[in-house]
Amino acid sequence: MTTSQRFAAWSSPRRLAELGEFYEAVNSAPESVSDAELIQRITGTFWPTNCWAFVEQAFAIIAPACAMRPHLVRELIAHPIEAMIAGGLLDENEVIAQGVAFANKIDPYVEPSPDGRRWLLEQLPKFEAEVVDVYRQKYHEASN
Repeated sequence: MTTSQRFAAWSSPRRLAELGEFYEAVNSAPESVSDAELIQRITGTFWPTNCWAFVEQAFAIIAPACAMRPHLVRELIAHPIEAMIAGGLLDENEVIAQGVAFANKIDPYVEPSPDGRRWLLEQLPKFEAEVVDVYRQKYHEASN
């Protein structure tokens, strides 16, 4: 699958298109990009929107990185979790269900890449303990 196919839906905004190009470069030469640079590019891609649209945006943006670097899941999953908490999600056990629902959504706010969709459907459920732990931490932070 070529860059244009893998991230074809990521043409706008420009920062999302640039992240798709960046992900392709990381796929081609993983050792050329540090974890810190990857995280910086991801967080620099987020744009302002309402909290539930941000959940979809964040899942689409973080999923390819989580597929490439599973050791970053805990740090990256915090972004959609914080938005879910802001949107009123009170059940820590619903986070993964939200990711799976997003991956199966017909008309998402931000289209996940094929690799991202696959990660959300197949790998995210394997991180249940980490997801619940991050949810609890973020909920506690939001409550104080």
